[in-house]
Amino acid sequence: MEEERVSPALPDRLRDRLGDSLRSVVGYTRNDYTVHYLRDDVAADYDDAEIARGVEEMRFESLEAEYVNDLFAERHGELRCNVTFFEDAVELNFPLSETEGLAVAVDADHFARQDSFVQYVLDLVTDAE
Repeated sequence: MEEERVSPALPDRLRDRLGDSLRSVVGYTRNDYTVHYLRDDVAADYDDAEIARGVEEMRFESLEAEYVNDLFAERHGELRCNVTFFEDAVELNFPLSETEGLAVAVDADHFARQDSFVQYVLDLVTDAE
């Protein structure tokens, strides 16, 4: 079995930084995954099969990272993180290799406060509707 490279201290360090805005921390390899942290209210919304499907999506993004790097790395550098911004949550996927990664989810309002540019663009798009 592949062993993931996620430090056991990582969830605590993220909780120290994000507080209650941290929703989940999941490390994954090609064939396995570990839920390092799952906030209680988030856990109540997902069953094991739904978590496994979410991890599978993160794996696809890690596989896609090689393709994205082939297209853009020369001009932009290596892909470091995919960010998917939902209404209530932000999923950050850090592909560590083609078969391994780290998925971190935070509350959307926390992320928006940290990156005012994202909120600025969202406000512009929303105002235009």
